[in-house]
Amino acid sequence: MKKQTFSIRFGIIILLIAFIHAQENRGALVGAWEFKSMTTIHYSEPKQVEIIYSGENYNETLIFDQDSSFTYKGVSNGEQDNDTGSLSTENNQLIIDLKNVKTISKYKIQDDVLTIIIHDMETEENHAFDTVLEYKKSN
Repeated sequence: MKKQTFSIRFGIIILLIAFIHAQENRGALVGAWEFKSMTTIHYSEPKQVEIIYSGENYNETLIFDQDSSFTYKGVSNGEQDNDTGSLSTENNQLIIDLKNVKTISKYKIQDDVLTIIIHDMETEENHAFDTVLEYKKSN
């Protein structure tokens, strides 16, 4: 019984540490982020790289809230685009749910720059590709 009690307590402590770590990561995401660039690497023959920088035809602001919701406002190819969704974090993964479509990506925050990396696997119709998005924290 003593060993089982220790195992239960140890398990609870591990879960609490993981929960606190996830909350700290999510806390770092909270706030407004301004789009800087998007790099897409297509793993075709030959490999193709596309880079889009923030400008008149493409800009975006992401606002992550404490309640795990987010809003984005922006212009894509000259057209206004706004919506809301939800997010969660797990380890270094950012899971975004927008219009019932989940996107799982890796992310990191360094020097007020949010980097999101999305990997799409090869399908019958498309080559595999990686998209790297960079946002700067707004003050």
